[in-house]
Amino acid sequence: MSSSMYKQLGLGATGSPVTATHLLLLVLGAGFLALTVFVVHPNDFRLQSFFSGGGGCPGTPTDLHGAAPVTMQRADTPAVSPDEHPGARVLIGIQTMPAKYERRNLLRTVYALQVRENPSLAAAVDVRFVLCNVTSPVDAVLVSLEAMRYKDILLLNCAENMDGGKTYDFFSTVARAFPNGTYDYVMKADDDTYLRLPALTSWLGAAAREDAYLGLVMPCDTENFYPFPPFMSGMGYVLSWDLVAWVATSETSRRDHVGPEDMWTGRWLNVAGKAKNRYDGAPRMYNYRGDSPVNCFRRDFHPDTIAVHMLKDDKRWAETLAYFNATAALPTSGLYHLP
Repeated sequence: MSSSMYKQLGLGATGSPVTATHLLLLVLGAGFLALTVFVVHPNDFRLQSFFSGGGGCPGTPTDLHGAAPVTMQRADTPAVSPDEHPGARVLIGIQTMPAKYERRNLLRTVYALQVRENPSLAAAVDVRFVLCNVTSPVDAVLVSLEAMRYKDILLLNCAENMDGGKTYDFFSTVARAFPNGTYDYVMKADDDTYLRLPALTSWLGAAAREDAYLGLVMPCDTENFYPFPPFMSGMGYVLSWDLVAWVATSETSRRDHVGPEDMWTGRWLNVAGKAKNRYDGAPRMYNYRGDSPVNCFRRDFHPDTIAVHMLKDDKRWAETLAYFNATAALPTSGLYHLP
């Protein structure tokens, strides 16, 4: 252990005797940090990779907190009137896996019905399902049929992964595939997230068009948990087009894209002093609560919701869609009888 590490831990210079009390403090401190990551970011218990800084990115994560002076706006307090930025267009890339046919079918149905009920969404939102290279012969045939029928498959040249650079490949591919001006924003979303598209587009309409980063800010409880460098939860976050183009060409993101993808996106922007216009989706973006206690990222349903995350099974999806009256427009018919 270096002398600087001893000083940081308050143990004196190298060579000082390490007592049982010192060891106990070290163990308790490490346990507290691990518990913090697990509670604040429940999907990913990945403390070691976050603090290792592997990949040669300048600085360390603990140096990044507050590195970029930002304007933070809550989702319920938009920075500007939506009328000032009409017609914002967003590409939503839903990260999924080749074999998850049922989930893609559910999401297509849910979002198609939202567009039917709100026709203006057709010109404002494009939804694509983001996959890496398909290696199974079965998946190759069935995904090809989906691509032919729906034209909503985006196939990246990468091995399927969650935190091995798929998000970096997504942003980079989109930046090359679409000419500047096609979209104002690009959103990365999980396939267990339910997006309410009218609420999302209204929020984007009130946001800055450049240097903008929107999502649920993590960590959201800085009073009770260690203040990690800020980033937007991987449930679904949005970058303005200029930031997408920057990710595709930046050495910062190219060299350092293997790690917890949502943390790493925030890390790139923090290191480079980017995304000075940041918008916190709380309390309108949250995790499904179920029987768990309410906290700053897990809440009950409420009408002005933008996104609900952690819908891991059909029961959770059904409960969520029922709350938001997704089947309200179902016509009566003698051909089916539903409760």
